Amino acid sequence: MATPKPKKPKRSSARLGKPGSSSKAGLPPGSLVHVGSIKTNDTSIDLISYDKDSFEVFSQMNGTDVLQKTIEGRFNWIKVTGLHNIEIIGQLAGALGLHPLLTEDILNTGQRPKVEIGDDFIFFTMKALGTSDEDGDFFTDQVSFVLRENVLISFHERDLDIFDAVYKRMQIPESRFRINGLDYLLYALTDVMVDHYFNVMEQIAETIDNLEEKVTSNSDEYVLGEIQQLKKDLLLIRKTVFPLREALGTLIKMDNPLINHAQRAYFNDVYDHVMHIYETIENYRDLAGGLKDIYHSTVNLRMSKVMQTLTIISTIFIPLTFIVGVYGMNFERMPELSLKWGYAGVWILMISIALWQVRMFRRRKWL
Repeated sequence: MATPKPKKPKRSSARLGKPGSSSKAGLPPGSLVHVGSIKTNDTSIDLISYDKDSFEVFSQMNGTDVLQKTIEGRFNWIKVTGLHNIEIIGQLAGALGLHPLLTEDILNTGQRPKVEIGDDFIFFTMKALGTSDEDGDFFTDQVSFVLRENVLISFHERDLDIFDAVYKRMQIPESRFRINGLDYLLYALTDVMVDHYFNVMEQIAETIDNLEEKVTSNSDEYVLGEIQQLKKDLLLIRKTVFPLREALGTLIKMDNPLINHAQRAYFNDVYDHVMHIYETIENYRDLAGGLKDIYHSTVNLRMSKVMQTLTIISTIFIPLTFIVGVYGMNFERMPELSLKWGYAGVWILMISIALWQVRMFRRRKWL
């Protein structure tokens, strides 16, 4: 039984944008509209308050109570999960005194990574990259941070397990989280997201290796679809990483008391990782373009071989067709027709010509 061919991937290029962006058309600046997919059922607000001696977690808070729970002199991390509930996000943003344009950027999950510096806050937004368990497709989740003197607020589209390692380390009394400020927590959350970029790049590298093998051994049409999908994936990742390096560069160079000078070395390390990932993406894009060229070259080479074979066969039969055409003429006086061995002689002549041509083609390495 023949092995069924894989189906062509049917992933839309709309992933490079965000669904729902048109809903903001005509609205005044600062209008609170959620742009993007709803990735969790409810919007939840959790508060993690800690210092070197204690660690407390307050779950399922509302926008006003969470600020009352923050403790002066301690590090307070307010974690907001789910951005589709505009009422809850607006209530929290109003309690925090966030500018409407800043809140608009938080709700717009198609926002490019960037950093904004205020008098008493730092706003930083970036993308988390991952792979779907269902179909292996890449996805992006926007995570936004607002850093203040004793509060770090993070806004997540959904609860991501990539932060579990950070959460566990925070509970260890001897960990750096318990003695360093919230700028170190901002670094750690940023660093763990960038580290997962490397996991995605490893999957891309494996995909490229598999496609290289397929291109040289199988030039079916579905391979071209996989190459095109690879280029879309790389474009999506580039769109995520390219502006991030600019935002991190601004974060490192700025002079702001919210970022301790000692922590800038950590952010600089994240910046180096992002630059490495960006250079890798550019190399992979070149390889993806080369795969498409190899695919077309392979198809053209196979077609050329087919045409060469057909041409050789036609060339062999041209003199044979000429001979049988001569003896197919209806003349009364054709000397060879009356010979006893005429029929056999014509066959010997045609076979000799065919063998001579095959030998000549092999000498010239056309066969």
